[in-house]
Amino acid sequence: MAAHRRGLSQDCRSPSVLAPEASITMLAWGASSCAAAARPYFLPEERVRRTLGRHGEPRLESHLGEVDRHCVRRTSGLGRAAAVLGLALLAAGPALAQEARGKASPAAQIPDPWEGINRSFLKFTLVVDKALFSPLVHGYRQFTPPPVQTAVRNVVYNLYEPRTFANDVLQARFEKAGEATVRFAANSTVGLGGMIDVAGRTGLPGHDSDFGQTLGRWGVGTGPYLFVPFYGPSNLRDGFGKLADSLGDPVAWTIGDITTTFGQVRAGVNVAQGRIDIDDTLEGLRRDTADPYATLRSGYSQNRAFKVNEARGVSQANQVQQLPDFGGEPSKP
Repeated sequence: MAAHRRGLSQDCRSPSVLAPEASITMLAWGASSCAAAARPYFLPEERVRRTLGRHGEPRLESHLGEVDRHCVRRTSGLGRAAAVLGLALLAAGPALAQEARGKASPAAQIPDPWEGINRSFLKFTLVVDKALFSPLVHGYRQFTPPPVQTAVRNVVYNLYEPRTFANDVLQARFEKAGEATVRFAANSTVGLGGMIDVAGRTGLPGHDSDFGQTLGRWGVGTGPYLFVPFYGPSNLRDGFGKLADSLGDPVAWTIGDITTTFGQVRAGVNVAQGRIDIDDTLEGLRRDTADPYATLRSGYSQNRAFKVNEARGVSQANQVQQLPDFGGEPSKP
């Protein structure tokens, strides 16, 4: 067992070496009125392998290294959305407080009282995506030169660095905040506006921080699991966090929000890039799993627990060490 865990710890990879397709989230499927998307949430592949055990398919496991690739911010009716979310958080207040006190289920197991409607939303989203968005994405990936695809993706992620910096500070992770600052400065200048990940090439890999993670770091529970059509997996805490990230996006405040040409172009590119990044995962989810909903929920739940623990200072290696060995070889008598 010890040797098996050492192997897992050594295989935990940083975001800089995870493949672009290593994502499980279902976000950014074509909402037209959206602004800045969120940075990817990273989760070591081996962590999910051990969680899924023998029930996971190898092809899908290879895509489970990164979760929740993008979120979309809606700008029309934003006040109404905030009010609805606020009421939902108020209604779920006792459950959130109970989780924060450690009396609810473990953080990795997000409660799912609305599973029936969530499953219906996922099924509907997969059908529409396959008919409408999947052909467009396949055409882009086939005919656009790979260097162009990489440059666009790098620019998108570079503009998330200021948001990452802000959440690092709120989480009291000042070293990480410094890394985000250096990455943004280097990639925005030497990297030609972010097209080249200069910082990553010189040994400073990217990381992500979001406000949902920040809330979790200070003890706020997840609340119920949600699947929102054409948006993806979430929970009440992270839904509020994504809204806060969108409203407080430093790039939108300083350069231009959705009311400007810059903001509108950025929103469109974010949505397109978000769907491109999850293309392989969607194919694997449809093809390689008997229950896509349960697989998606498990991966998202584990990832968010991982991210919150990471914000609290628990290393990747320690988190993998604490996982039950569901997928390991049987012990010898």
